[in-house]
Amino acid sequence: MKSRTAAILVAGAMSAVAAGASADTGSFGNWAVVCDNVRTCTAVGFGELGEMGSSGFLEIRRSGEADAAPTARLLTAGEGAATLTLQVDGASPPALSALPATPAAEDEEPAMRVTELTAEQTAALMGRIADGRSLTALEQGQPAVSVSLSGSSAALRFMDDRQKRAGTRTALVARGDKPASAVPAAPAAPMLTPAPRIAQGGLPNAPSAALRAKLSGCDEDIAEIGLEPVVARLAKGKLFWGVACSRGAYNVIYSLFVTDEAGGNPQVLQLPYPDGEPASEVMNIGFDPDTQTLSNFDKGRGLGDCGALNEWVWTGSRFAMKAQTIMPECQGVLPEFWPVSYRSR
Repeated sequence: MKSRTAAILVAGAMSAVAAGASADTGSFGNWAVVCDNVRTCTAVGFGELGEMGSSGFLEIRRSGEADAAPTARLLTAGEGAATLTLQVDGASPPALSALPATPAAEDEEPAMRVTELTAEQTAALMGRIADGRSLTALEQGQPAVSVSLSGSSAALRFMDDRQKRAGTRTALVARGDKPASAVPAAPAAPMLTPAPRIAQGGLPNAPSAALRAKLSGCDEDIAEIGLEPVVARLAKGKLFWGVACSRGAYNVIYSLFVTDEAGGNPQVLQLPYPDGEPASEVMNIGFDPDTQTLSNFDKGRGLGDCGALNEWVWTGSRFAMKAQTIMPECQGVLPEFWPVSYRSR
């Protein structure tokens, strides 16, 4: 039985194994890479980090299929639409001029704009960044964001390795003479079917004495915070409980249990993680009875710009890992832009 701590996640001990496939992360200079269980890899090059968050970042993503081409997008801080020109080491190829930047989402703080590069534009960029020093996006002639390319070559080489492209003509950096057919097929995402929704009326609002007796190692003053337990009906006669046990500056750790309808016969709940090591304590949880989904947010720091977001679905007999996104570096990237490290169908 173990707790998941944000320190573990941010330190990069996030190799994951599930359904016979692996997920992996790496950090290289100004770049981080996340690869998921179906060999889709995402490399992120970070812009400057200021008091208001990140000035932007460059994202390069490629799925695991042998013939998949990389895609690229640039996120820049700012409100309203804009037109950008990209420069690598001061030079701007014609394909990377007059690029539209549109608001990424409404009511987002800080406001971000997204520039989706076409296949031609991505190819023009990929031909320059591995050997470049700096990428700059200009807006009306002024820098909107600068991304150091230090580490980009190593990051792309990491992607080639994890996608088993090294030595083939499909590799981004580690190219060789082997054909695309030498790249093995990407594994399929596991299939999950949530249990049917069940009515939630008449739930107990406090853990039973039997459940409280199962709690151990909790903060002595945790009850003084007044945090209500997270309780939900999974099936007739089976309840899920998440009981606050300890806290830090920005994380609350919950102990997890399954009980009968009255809160009796408590059993410690072990949640699977992609690394194969189960957890009975997780941070900052929520449960959606409509989708039978348990979620949590492992914050790496108070700003919430690094760590992991996890989801598990109740299948009728167990909680199965549904999805995970990770940001291994604290660089001001909002959670909605974090790369996927585990996915299901």
